[in-house]
Amino acid sequence: MNNYIPLNKAVGPKLICDGEQALIPQKLGVDAMTFNFDGSACEHATCAGAPQMFIKVEEDGLYYFGVEADGTGSISIANEKLCEKDGTKPNGKLNLATGARFLKAGYYKVALSYTNNAYTPVSNNAAAFNVTMDREPIQEGKYEGNSTMKREFSPSPKIKLWTIEKESTITCEPSKNVEFEFEKPEPVTTEEEGNSQTKNTPVNIVVTVCKDETENVWRCRVVSASGGATVVVRTGSFIDALLTPPTNEEDCIMAVNDLNGYQSGEGLGIWHTAEASLAHEEHHRRQWEDAYKFYWKHLKLQEKLEEKTLSCDKVKDMETAIAAMDLTAVNASINFMTEVIAYIKKLPDNPGDRPYCAGQKVLNNTTRKLIRVAEIKGWSKVPTNVTEPGIIEPPCFLPPVNEGKTRSMAIAEVSTPLQLSIVDTANFMKGEITVSFRNEGNEPVRIPDEINDETADYFFVTVLRTERGDVRILNREIGTMTFQRPLNYRELAPGREYSVTIPVCLDEVDLEGWKQCSCELETRYYNQQGKDCFLGMLRATARLALQ
Repeated sequence: MNNYIPLNKAVGPKLICDGEQALIPQKLGVDAMTFNFDGSACEHATCAGAPQMFIKVEEDGLYYFGVEADGTGSISIANEKLCEKDGTKPNGKLNLATGARFLKAGYYKVALSYTNNAYTPVSNNAAAFNVTMDREPIQEGKYEGNSTMKREFSPSPKIKLWTIEKESTITCEPSKNVEFEFEKPEPVTTEEEGNSQTKNTPVNIVVTVCKDETENVWRCRVVSASGGATVVVRTGSFIDALLTPPTNEEDCIMAVNDLNGYQSGEGLGIWHTAEASLAHEEHHRRQWEDAYKFYWKHLKLQEKLEEKTLSCDKVKDMETAIAAMDLTAVNASINFMTEVIAYIKKLPDNPGDRPYCAGQKVLNNTTRKLIRVAEIKGWSKVPTNVTEPGIIEPPCFLPPVNEGKTRSMAIAEVSTPLQLSIVDTANFMKGEITVSFRNEGNEPVRIPDEINDETADYFFVTVLRTERGDVRILNREIGTMTFQRPLNYRELAPGREYSVTIPVCLDEVDLEGWKQCSCELETRYYNQQGKDCFLGMLRATARLALQ
């Protein structure tokens, strides 16, 4: 049966889990258990199970999901994992993981999983599993204390699960234009130290199949396409001049100078505001939104997917046809993402560039407040000038997004003395590779000396491809990182090399299935930040056989 069924095509929908209580209420004294709520009968769940389970979406929109578990729990929608709660120590106790996705009205096939690792003695071991679904961001439960039995589930609505008897007559209706829906979850502001980030969420293209009786083929139909970006603002590296304004003339002078210098400086000063950092990151999020919506149409992804057909003589059943089309959609979504990423990574992100100008515009409101306070208090040495913000609109000012030229915007490789190579893949299956920068020119070249496990995914995008056309992005995260301090640099003299180990994430790779194919590993280094250093893109490839 399809992963997606329109509301008017579902025959015999039946509510099997009414959302009145958690799938596994809190229990004490249980053995280790692994449980897949994918339709099979489940001893501990409140629903009896069924061949396939669905959620019902009444109207188009952004939906929020939460997974709470004592142990590990996850939810997948239309065969795509949405979110997973980590159950490894010390995260085993009941708490929350969240995700969001744009969904069109209809029924979506879901799979829920739960794993509980028993502790010794078993009498002290607890189990609990709850999944929530709402139009509003999921609320946290009460997670204080060390005992799951004393913690409380989220007050958000619990998930309801349905079975479908069958899908009504499988006919090919005319294709309907699908717009790309951009998801914008509420930004997160935290007082911890560190860099602010705008991270993209995976693209999700939902497809279905229909049977063309005249041509005797299965045809692909795109149901929806969505993706988005999350924003995290970290405020621990500065004094917020709006929340904690200066209390003396000396500090006020420093604050006004710091705020006025944000747009053109080398990083944050001691004084800044969370509102300005948010404006900076929201500018990045608008870049992602504009680029996604442009490339969805520019690449003609819906048209190309719906050109796909499968012979009904060769593919007898609908389930097999759906699986094949799903794989095609996954590969299309990744190729789509790589185009968008390449464009986003080309947009400048140094002081003086548009994200900083967006932050400066917001900062100026605080600067004017400080100047008024200084006038009232008679602090005559406080500067009275306010920085004029630079150009902000449009966020995507480079072609083709802004000018609509019909050409690819993947960053072209340019001639540069700085070369990148993949020098070691021995630990690929352990989740890492080693790359090397080499200066083959006659002058020194410097690069940001900021590549580590935390930041590598923001400098590198690594992709694995097979000869049969499968493709996976091996980054844990993709996005932009705004450093809250001046960058450190490493200078390479002519002929010198610098090697660094970067992580690769194999969670989305079917290792057994891919072992039968020859693979190409590609990594691209992107940098648009830093002073007097290499700005642009470097590319390296290597052949790889998975062992």
